[in-house]
Amino acid sequence: MPPVAAGPDAAQPIITPEAVVLDLERAGVASRTIAYALDLLALAVTLLVVLLAGNVVVGDLGGGGGGALAAVLTSLLVVIAWFCAFETLWRGRTLGKAAMGLRVVGVDGSVVRFQQAFLRAAVGLVDVFLVPVGFVAVVTVLLSPRDQRLGDMAAGTLVVRERSAGSVVAPAWFRPPPGWERYAASLDVTPLDAETYGLVRSYLLRVPDLAANARDHLAVRLANPVATRIGHTPPSYVHPHVFLLCVAAAWQQAHGGGPYGPTPYGAAPYGPAPYGPASYGPGRYGG
Repeated sequence: MPPVAAGPDAAQPIITPEAVVLDLERAGVASRTIAYALDLLALAVTLLVVLLAGNVVVGDLGGGGGGALAAVLTSLLVVIAWFCAFETLWRGRTLGKAAMGLRVVGVDGSVVRFQQAFLRAAVGLVDVFLVPVGFVAVVTVLLSPRDQRLGDMAAGTLVVRERSAGSVVAPAWFRPPPGWERYAASLDVTPLDAETYGLVRSYLLRVPDLAANARDHLAVRLANPVATRIGHTPPSYVHPHVFLLCVAAAWQQAHGGGPYGPTPYGAAPYGPAPYGPASYGPGRYGG
């Protein structure tokens, strides 16, 4: 395949696959509790309206026991529908989470799907509403290495903070893997803007937290548009992750970072160089 030229498409913004959120900060117990309390307040009003509207139907069932059972079942269904609908249609947010700047995402950073939202809400009836209320959820979040309650574990989700555009970005320096310094120096990264570099940076910082399949998937999907943007044809033996690491190092050096910074990120998952043929076609990575 001939080298990829940086044509008109190179000026288009790079969109991460499946709207992946690369820069994640997991939410703690306090902010999640407040968000849940706000949701419960809004939900209580909704439930009151639903129960009053269904009072005629409940009365037709006859008997206090039947009415109470119908009210309980209706309440549980509304709770599930509330969280499932909001998190599916509002990209992982509910009213309470939006107020606290939180959202639900998949463990790989992808947008939460209906099945995940439903499973999360259904299991929430156990770990949130089981007496004592909220105890199971709080304990599992505190003990989980990813701050997950049972519903998150079952659905494969995380609750994260949404970063504002003005948030402070901590310094992080990247260097090529040993033996790849000359390749990094050969890359012309001047076509890259700060936003594109920010996507590469976020991916590299998240590598230790990603599962192997999610890491490789993101590396391939991000390396393709970056290679197109800079008009570069990566050799077949250059792994997408190595390519992105070299791009980040070259970009920092080109923007006043000096020789490669003191703290390397991102090389560990693939072991020592050389990384060997990656079985990806030149210029475009498979995936």
